[in-house]
Amino acid sequence: MIRLGIVDFDSSHCIEFTRRFNHVGVDADECVDGARVVLGCPGTSEMNPTRIAGFTEEILTCGVELVETAAEMLGRIDAVLVLSLCGTPHLGHVRPFLEAGVPAFVDKPFACCFDDARKMIQLAQEERTPLVTSSGLRFAEAVTAFQSDQRYGRLQGLVSYGPAKRAEGNPGLFHYGIHPTTVLMTLMGPGCESVSNVCTPEAELVTARWSDGRIATLRGNRAGSTAYGFVAFCENAVVHQSVSTRYAYRNLCRMIVETFTSGQPVVPQEETLEIVRFIEAAMQSEQQNGRAVPLESVG
Repeated sequence: MIRLGIVDFDSSHCIEFTRRFNHVGVDADECVDGARVVLGCPGTSEMNPTRIAGFTEEILTCGVELVETAAEMLGRIDAVLVLSLCGTPHLGHVRPFLEAGVPAFVDKPFACCFDDARKMIQLAQEERTPLVTSSGLRFAEAVTAFQSDQRYGRLQGLVSYGPAKRAEGNPGLFHYGIHPTTVLMTLMGPGCESVSNVCTPEAELVTARWSDGRIATLRGNRAGSTAYGFVAFCENAVVHQSVSTRYAYRNLCRMIVETFTSGQPVVPQEETLEIVRFIEAAMQSEQQNGRAVPLESVG
């Protein structure tokens, strides 16, 4: 059984993950075996400190022992979950664990700039310690089912859509927009060359070009429906697919256990870096009135 520690309680993920790992307050088909949250550090919050007290009370009902500082977990856990709502402090929070050889999951957004993302991955590689991150929608049932279905032939292009409400602290698509962005990048695969981003108060539309000539589009909605989904333009069909978040937490937690058990990140770190670069390039394009920004120019 992998002993897990959680750093920061300002995101609902602290309780959602703990319930699934500790088999408390969720249906049997949501429970995840192989790991248990044993320690937690409520920490601080750069975005929503008022949530910490309530989540702390819920965490206690799951049988988790609290510590005052994250450093107190060292030597008492096998792996750490850094779940801060804001991506900016993730580098500082995960550094001491990686330096101590403790495998880590860092929640989305992994970082709010490419430089921080690169530093975390470089440190993990230097320490030969597993480090992984992902939006749960990468493992949504509809996404994984489409990936494994051979009937459609080659994917030639994609439109991914979902909510993209912004929040101070996680700029651009780094907040809710990380989810439809992850779906787009997961299905299209690596190799995005450039992006252009047109924004209004109600939505943003990011057009991305791949090195093999394919084009994909992300529509992030800030008004109207908050549904997730994608339209895949394939060799043999055009596939319209809604994406449910049901089981997304469970499947993400299973991925975490698999990474910590095998020692190999299920999500390739190069893809993690490309997602961060994509979002940062989209922010730069927005600031430049929609001009195409090459991903290689970021960082």
